[in-house]
Amino acid sequence: MITLLLLIRYFLRNKTSNHNLHPMFQSLKKHLLRGKDYLHKLIDIQSYTDVAAAETRIRENIPFHGPNVLILACAIVIASVGLNVNSIPVIIGAMLVSPLMGPIIGFGMALGTNNTQMLVLALKNLGIMVAISIVASSLYFAISPLRMENPSELLARTQPTTYDVLIAFFGGAAGIIETTRKEQGTVIAGVAIATALMPPLCTIGFGVATLNWRYALGAFYLFCINSIFIALATFFGVKYLHFPSCHYDDPKKERRLRWIMTIVILLVLIPSILTAIAVIKENR
Repeated sequence: MITLLLLIRYFLRNKTSNHNLHPMFQSLKKHLLRGKDYLHKLIDIQSYTDVAAAETRIRENIPFHGPNVLILACAIVIASVGLNVNSIPVIIGAMLVSPLMGPIIGFGMALGTNNTQMLVLALKNLGIMVAISIVASSLYFAISPLRMENPSELLARTQPTTYDVLIAFFGGAAGIIETTRKEQGTVIAGVAIATALMPPLCTIGFGVATLNWRYALGAFYLFCINSIFIALATFFGVKYLHFPSCHYDDPKKERRLRWIMTIVILLVLIPSILTAIAVIKENR
């Protein structure tokens, strides 16, 4: 197998004329080149993307004011009621309505483009959204008279598995690809459903309201997994698609900011790896 791979590499890189090769090798080289061109066309996404428009869309979804405040309030109520009555369709509706995906994707893009201002803004807005969601859902579950004997949808948000890690990462990858695509489709809606963000936060609220810290910690763990791996997938997507990076006039300031961004990236990468390993061991 190794010999075959070396031969293929030699034929593809051979710069001598095809006339100097045996006819069988000439035919093999042609087929390999055709296969290489076909694979390149098959997986090439550069010609289908609009990086400038995608960057604008991501920036517009980071701020938390105006319509996003009301939309978040609606998402909190919908998710809390859905969890309270154990209704899957209602919970799915809350996933679609929630604006939490904006700051998380913005955080991933900020890491990939060395944009510290965007990084701070995304983290600040995400923190505000998370705090409001937990407080509001805690108040709802504290005053709600309904108590389910078998809250399966609540329980489902308290026990993360290896599959949650995979779903979050590949969901985030699909999200950044869809965001950069020239012709927008329905992928973002699917990503919002697959990588649930609002239901775990409302489950934290349930745990706080009922003083069930196992529920609260398990749901917070799931939210962290989803957020970190979505941001990580966005980071890799931004690097692959060559989003323009920020440059500063002061070389010392630029080096310092690069170090800061490197540390932040490591703080995202290392916990994500440890989280994946821990979840795999727990499942085993």
